[in-house]
Amino acid sequence: MTKILVVDDEEAVATLLAEHLSARGHSVSVCIDSSQAERVALQEKHDLAIIDYAMPIKDGITLLADLRTHEKTARMPVIFLSGTDAVRYSTQVPPEPRVRFMRKPVNMDVLAATIGELLDPESWSSAS
Repeated sequence: MTKILVVDDEEAVATLLAEHLSARGHSVSVCIDSSQAERVALQEKHDLAIIDYAMPIKDGITLLADLRTHEKTARMPVIFLSGTDAVRYSTQVPPEPRVRFMRKPVNMDVLAATIGELLDPESWSSAS
């Protein structure tokens, strides 16, 4: 079972994502801020993280940079989500093969396909 970390400061959005992911057979941890997310990510192994880009205190890019400094989370695939200023944010996402950006509202079928792609290491070399 794939374990996914969902991080979004809007609790309703995080809960909705968690429900959809759980219905697709994933185990989901939900965090509503970056500090909580970093603690949870270091305490439990997650196969992938879905992170809201724009959060108060510490944004998604800063959270990713912090996660990349820990051996346990350094290679974890990440999907960034944003509903605001998506064009500007998408250009700031690191060009890593294990990182994607999606605009809210998220199409759950596209999200599922992206998760599958990120969990397949062979696809990383061909990712843009």
